[in-house]
Amino acid sequence: MKPSIISSTRYSVFYVGSTVLVLWISMFSFLAIPAPAQAPSDSDPALIYILLWQLDRGDTAKAEKLLRENLPQMEKRLEQVLPEIDQDFDIVGRFGAVSIRFGPGYTELDAKTNRYEKLFSLYRKVTGNDNLYQRFEVRRLRIDGAHLTNEAENICGRQMNWDEARALYVKALENLEAAFPIAQNLKDSRMMASVKNNIGSTQLRLLNPEKALESYMEGIRYADQLQGDLYKGLLRLNVANVYVWIGQPDKAIPYAQEALEIFRKIGRGTWEANALMTLGNAYLRQQKFATAWETLNLTLQVAQKAGEYRVYGRTLLNLGVAGLQTKMPDSKSYLEQALKWYQEDDEIYPSIEREAVLQDGLRLMSQIAQQAGNSAQSEQYTKQYLELLGADPNRYQTVRQSPCFAIYMGRPVAENKTTP
Repeated sequence: MKPSIISSTRYSVFYVGSTVLVLWISMFSFLAIPAPAQAPSDSDPALIYILLWQLDRGDTAKAEKLLRENLPQMEKRLEQVLPEIDQDFDIVGRFGAVSIRFGPGYTELDAKTNRYEKLFSLYRKVTGNDNLYQRFEVRRLRIDGAHLTNEAENICGRQMNWDEARALYVKALENLEAAFPIAQNLKDSRMMASVKNNIGSTQLRLLNPEKALESYMEGIRYADQLQGDLYKGLLRLNVANVYVWIGQPDKAIPYAQEALEIFRKIGRGTWEANALMTLGNAYLRQQKFATAWETLNLTLQVAQKAGEYRVYGRTLLNLGVAGLQTKMPDSKSYLEQALKWYQEDDEIYPSIEREAVLQDGLRLMSQIAQQAGNSAQSEQYTKQYLELLGADPNRYQTVRQSPCFAIYMGRPVAENKTTP
């Protein structure tokens, strides 16, 4: 079993010669607090939680009175909430890159910010400080958009319910697009870059890669104004992923290389592994199999060291593909390890990805065994493949015809018949 874990993936199958290439592209709440026995002192750290508790109960008058009596402390405390929210958002995103089931995901953070909205709104009413409220609101809308996007991807990945997922993607996009002008008015380049990053990711899941690219490119302009490097790297990585996804690896490589340098500089192993895998995928697209082999071997090392479990399994698969083309003796072993990794998984990948990888992986292994003259082993893999399909002989086509599958499949934009 894999270690327990507390968006952007896309899937591609294409052909080089007679060999199938299977390519995977790397795209909290508060407990109620009992009423205090007496009014808190100026230094009482529980003040903000008492106010939240009162607002949750609908005791707005009591909350307003307490707030007015403690305005200097509350202004300082609410100012501290904003960077705390940013840190939580970054942490959730980091775990989201590792596993599809990363603890609470954005759910608890979304609930936390929606709860805080009452307090920031009350503070604005009492003090007239709209700036503090707007700085909070842009973060709340961004988190809500990310949460809805994540929920939609889960629905697609687990249930292949495109209609329900699409409705959530559209709602997420509405929230994110409402957040951006607030960030603009605040002249907050970091938030502008972050919101554009999320808009791009949601557009991609709506199968609008050109709009995603437009958003990511705009985000890069804002990110490059920042002192920190994280968003500079994330946006470049996402641009590279989209170019690989739509079959333009030559354009992807410079962005992936820049992202890789940034992540190495700031010591983000998770994102370094993603950048390396994107480079390896681009080389596969270019049919530079020897370079892809070297790059993906390095990816495997970094992913293992950083605990990047999603990239680790996909890299095993892509290493096997690259190895087949370069006739590396380890290629079959990597493919076998990849299939085992996916077979044993119940927390890293969505079910649609696991199913598709196992379907194509077993077909590929059957083909390899047949080419090696091992008919018995080929038949064994074919039997496993048929068992995977179950009672539905059309399951293979059903999975690949779903719009939910399209976000995992690298293919030219013109072929995306389901684009809204």
